[in-house]
Amino acid sequence: MWPFSSYPEHSPSDVHGKTYDYIIVGGKYSITQLSSRLVELTDALGGTAGCVIASRLSEDPDVSVLVIDKGHVRDNVVSRMPLLSQNMFLGDVLQVQGDRWSEPITGANGRRNRLWAVEGIGGASRMNAMLWTRGYPGDYAAWSELGLTDWNYEKLEPYFRRMENAVAHPDSKARGHEGDLPNFEECMGDINPGLLILHSQDPWKCDKFRSHSYGPSTVQKLGLQSGKDINDPAAPAMGFFDLDVVIDKRGNRVSALSAYLNKVTAQKRRDRLTICTGAVIFRLEADAQTGTITGVHIRSAKSTHSGEFFVKARREVVLCAGAACTPQLLPLSGIGPAASSESLGTPLVKALPAVGATLFDHYSMPIMLEVPKKETFHLLESVWGLWHILIWLFSGKGFLGLGSMSNTVYLRSDAIDEETMQVKDHDDGGHDRLGASLSRNVPDIEVMFMPNSAVEREVPGRTLMSLYPTLVQPQGSGRVELASKDVLDQPRIIYPMFNNEHDIATARMAVRFAMRLAEELQNSDYPYPAKLLFAPGQDPTALEEWEKAAPAEYVPVAGQHATLSREQDASVRLERGMSKTWKTVTDDEIDDYMRRVSHTSLHFSGTCPMAVDERRGVVDQQLRVYGFSNLRIADTSVFPKIPSCHTMAPVMAMAKRCAEFVKSTWNGKKSQ
Repeated sequence: MWPFSSYPEHSPSDVHGKTYDYIIVGGKYSITQLSSRLVELTDALGGTAGCVIASRLSEDPDVSVLVIDKGHVRDNVVSRMPLLSQNMFLGDVLQVQGDRWSEPITGANGRRNRLWAVEGIGGASRMNAMLWTRGYPGDYAAWSELGLTDWNYEKLEPYFRRMENAVAHPDSKARGHEGDLPNFEECMGDINPGLLILHSQDPWKCDKFRSHSYGPSTVQKLGLQSGKDINDPAAPAMGFFDLDVVIDKRGNRVSALSAYLNKVTAQKRRDRLTICTGAVIFRLEADAQTGTITGVHIRSAKSTHSGEFFVKARREVVLCAGAACTPQLLPLSGIGPAASSESLGTPLVKALPAVGATLFDHYSMPIMLEVPKKETFHLLESVWGLWHILIWLFSGKGFLGLGSMSNTVYLRSDAIDEETMQVKDHDDGGHDRLGASLSRNVPDIEVMFMPNSAVEREVPGRTLMSLYPTLVQPQGSGRVELASKDVLDQPRIIYPMFNNEHDIATARMAVRFAMRLAEELQNSDYPYPAKLLFAPGQDPTALEEWEKAAPAEYVPVAGQHATLSREQDASVRLERGMSKTWKTVTDDEIDDYMRRVSHTSLHFSGTCPMAVDERRGVVDQQLRVYGFSNLRIADTSVFPKIPSCHTMAPVMAMAKRCAEFVKSTWNGKKSQ
């Protein structure tokens, strides 16, 4: 019987020489950001999209579908436990690799950001913070303004709705309540089909975390209102919101694996759905004359001596390898910038200069307060951690059944009064700033509330809560380049942090606003001490101790960092015991702090952008790669402009739409 049988995984040798109608290329790895042992945001979600597409295409009993992924299934108790499954330091238990790094970042003192790799079917959806944010209608209006009129919010909204069972908003007419995730009802018993969108069983509303109750009142003092549902298209563009997460009724993480390619689905469809794991594609077999991809070359992900294998594609190949790996695989196959092919001696099949030429991302500047342990998830580092494991195992509840964050603030930097930090809902011309359908109103700052540390590495001996300002509409871009001809070598990632003056100014404003929020908490009747520990203009002791304890990989690379003038350097030398406010801290002090602690939030996107022609992009509006009739990309690499939201929801909607494009193309055509 299916519930008691194993998941049907296959090796590269099992599929060698075979032909499949559709080949779905999952992530070589999906990259995720660590923050004090808890994942907060996620990158490309390539494996996530691949699960969605493979499931949708394999609904047809007359086709054959092959999924190829470097990782494996390994669905275990830890991977299903919402909070614990965000702990990247658990390593192989969660199929995590932590040895990949960005190039030195000039705007961050030459530091490199660690790029944690999630290798497993379902990609980053198995380890992210499970946040479900559709994005504002204005995000997609911006895409439409680039000529991509098939990707406005009205076109995407039905796909969001079809996936949702918004149990947190039972009366909302703007949300989906009859989601169509395949076999979800069958797999999850009495749960309705569809993504179970819940409030994150808000940890701040527990008696333990009293600081939550001050969030709404704090932001209201600064001119922001509380929004009920950030995913309602009528919600204001700025405000304080509860965040929806994908956790089911039994307290399990809902991932792309559990929702789309779970064991029941894989077993029922094993006659037409093949899951090949532990494999990497190192080249697409491209026919330049016919403009088709005829197959894929693969090998084992673990051994270079196991041989090379070839699989034929009868209809289409869909790349869902993520915004870091898709622009690596294409040039290795001769598709991309001519200069890249020349430098590595790879025959050029199709020149597409936009491959890897732009990289967009959200990045964050953590602001942290020291509060009692009982006010944070640090409580789990004591004997209480075992107690909460037992609570989750028997009831699906407790801290381990939560996400790592539950509330956030969205706002625009140009709506903030620099003298007071008050947020204005109209500009000087009287134009409304709250209308979320307008691209000009899309927020460029998000500040998340988190009951844990938010810097990249642990801060020993401290119990911290975080305000987490993040740039969500940065203008600076980076790029992804080939480092070698070996697909297992990480591509060279030139990260776009603080390489744009507008972004630096926006980041400063975000930090000041977060410090203003912290001040409101400190001046409220919150019953515990809440000292700013990590913030600009504060006593440098904790920050310096944290920096000194950094492994060698984190140490800035000589000659690769922005330098301060003698006058600026003097202005950021902080005295012991110093404690400046949001108003008295200088821009130089903020810049110095940001360069030392800021890190990527790894919502990588835009490395193979959608565009109206191949001079500016890589794929058309049906996600077909220019120059090829049967090659598509469906991951965040095709986003023409980064949305202001967490990227799981939009990439899953894109994947469902991609599957429809494929089905429509081949509707009525039988496999030969």
